Amino acid sequence: MVCLLFSLLVASPVQADMGVQPILPGGSNIQPEGETPIQMASEKVVLNVRPATGMDDVVVTRNPGEYGLSGSFDGSSGMYPAVADVLADFTMANPTDKVVSMTAWFPLASALETEEWNLNPGEVVPRIERFQVILGYRPLEYTIYELPNPKGEDKPPLPWASFPVTFPPGEETHVQVSYVVPAWWDYNGLTMSFYYVFQTGAGWSGSIGKAELVINLPYPASAETIYAMPEGGLIGGHQVRWTWLDFEPGPQDDFFIKLLMLNRWDELQAARAAVAGNPQDGESWLNLASTYSMLTRGRSYSASRMLPGFGEIYQPLGVQAAQEALRLLPNDGRPHYELAILYTSTIPENATIEHLKPVLEELKIVEELEPALAPNIHDALDFIGVFWAVETARAEASSIPQPSASTAPTKEPALTQRIVPSTTPQPQTTVTPQGIAWYAPGSQGSFIVNILMIMVVFVLITVLAYLFLKRR
Repeated sequence: MVCLLFSLLVASPVQADMGVQPILPGGSNIQPEGETPIQMASEKVVLNVRPATGMDDVVVTRNPGEYGLSGSFDGSSGMYPAVADVLADFTMANPTDKVVSMTAWFPLASALETEEWNLNPGEVVPRIERFQVILGYRPLEYTIYELPNPKGEDKPPLPWASFPVTFPPGEETHVQVSYVVPAWWDYNGLTMSFYYVFQTGAGWSGSIGKAELVINLPYPASAETIYAMPEGGLIGGHQVRWTWLDFEPGPQDDFFIKLLMLNRWDELQAARAAVAGNPQDGESWLNLASTYSMLTRGRSYSASRMLPGFGEIYQPLGVQAAQEALRLLPNDGRPHYELAILYTSTIPENATIEHLKPVLEELKIVEELEPALAPNIHDALDFIGVFWAVETARAEASSIPQPSASTAPTKEPALTQRIVPSTTPQPQTTVTPQGIAWYAPGSQGSFIVNILMIMVVFVLITVLAYLFLKRR
């Protein structure tokens, strides 16, 4: 590859190596036309992640109806939660005694396909605007072409930059590419993703002698900020680094990292600072518990369940903060509410009545001390039941003696805390519906709950049908 491996921020990244031909329909890779003697001696790619500014909002060309929104999903002022300044250096070697010339191609699209495009066919492809290529320390002019999308004729065409490259005989040639690429937020409202495609580098002669990828973060690199990353990364300070020798990349080697959104980190640091500044302030502890709860569950439609990764880190911290708030605010129902929500997030598949007891006990206290918050707990439990699609053990839950209001928190459900980030990107598990212990909604009665269940299922079916029709 004069593989200008290009970091993509979308669910399905485009093949991003610089090569001698673009990707066309049929799934062809960027690779030399036939065999080539040109070798990649080394490559180093550095992504400097930083907050997006107003000027960065023009990095990507967007359709006003879809991409030109005044605010982003996570509530920040721009469309994207962050950007990365990317600098990629490649050392190419021509071991022959002849000059080798070719046309190089580099993708300017920041995505090959997104869920938004599937729902809104015909959108303008988001693209890099600050692209620059330097060959042997000399800036090169390039031409932009709009070429067919390999994902199908119904998908928007993809922009490509094309420029000539000449490799002198018996010499090394240095190629440098720089650009700014936006992070892509995830629907959980907590994380953002960066992608970088390696696999098309296998088209050049031999293996890549040495490949390095470095990510510099604006916050400490740790399990609190890294949701998922490839194995082998060395973490130190604000940086994560990977190194590969004699690298022959395949599809399994494409790079992906999922990080905590910068504004979520700022919110967490502010909440922690408030507690550190006044450790006897119950309101500060309550706000910290609420912040941990949001980091545990996310802000999406499925925010009743604990997210894998961050949930395992932040849920125990949220319980501790809520219990401290309860100690300082003994007659307040809000700490009990936070505990109920945090306990609900850990209810597993095939739960027993023992898993439900802590939630139900906190729910009863909330209904007495802060009744306006109780419906939120009922909704969370309703969602858990719909997700697992069954309401077994409901009769058993109905027989639980209901406690009276108490200033003491209930026993925390057991949870194994994760202390290191996931080393391999893992998609969210698709669960086969199985039995789960259900809860008794107090005095509402089973009939009302049945009606609510029917309504929830009807809404879910309606939304799915709408999305299906809109795709078509």
